[in-house]
This record gives sequence, structure tokens and C-alpha cells, in this order.
Amino acid sequence: METRTRRKLLRLMAEHLGVKRSELTDETPLDDIMDELDLIELIMAIEEEFNLELPDDIDELFLTSPNPYVQIFQDTLDGKLRGKSEEEIEAMFEKAADHQDKVEKTVKDFIDLVAPYLP
Repeated sequence: METRTRRKLLRLMAEHLGVKRSELTDETPLDDIMDELDLIELIMAIEEEFNLELPDDIDELFLTSPNPYVQIFQDTLDGKLRGKSEEEIEAMFEKAADHQDKVEKTVKDFIDLVAPYLP
């Protein structure tokens, strides 16, 4: 995403979440400073600012916590795990188990979700 668009998006986020722009880094967790209403208002502000329409379910996509095992199984079905050792596959499952309870939505997650729709 171009820098100007990113700056504009971060400015909107700061305004609508009631935080200083300097407090929003890629790793800033949004769970503590944004609820569902904030998210909907932010999405509406983005649509207005960029004169576009985001998908109706974008708020649900953002709020849905991905199951860390789904990607492993999808990769298995797609044949992407062929050639991996048992140890490598076991490490993937251990990493998924470690992250399952740590799903925290960040500023980067939000930007990654809306970026494909922005000019």
C-alpha cells in the first residue's frame, strides 16, 4: 500500500478509536481499544474518505478468529506438505497450538484486510 494511503488510514483509525496516531503501530492490539461499534463506524469512515464500498461482511471477517489448524489441513489437501519431515509437520502443529489462544487482532491485521480495496 502506498504511504499516503496508509497514513490516511492510520489517521482515520486514530480519530475513530480516540487514540493518538503515534500509538498505532503494526503490532498495536485492537482488542482493547476497539469494539464492534467502533469497527462499524471505522469502516463507514473509510468508505466515505476513500469514496468506495467495502464488502458487507468485512467486519465479520475481521472479528472472526482463524483456526490455526485450518491452514495446515488446507496445505495438506493442496499437497504443500509433501516432502516435509515428520518433525517439520509436528513443529507446525506445535506452533498452531501455541498460537491458538493468542489470536489478537492488530493494526496490521486490519490494514491487511482493507488494503486490497483501497486505491
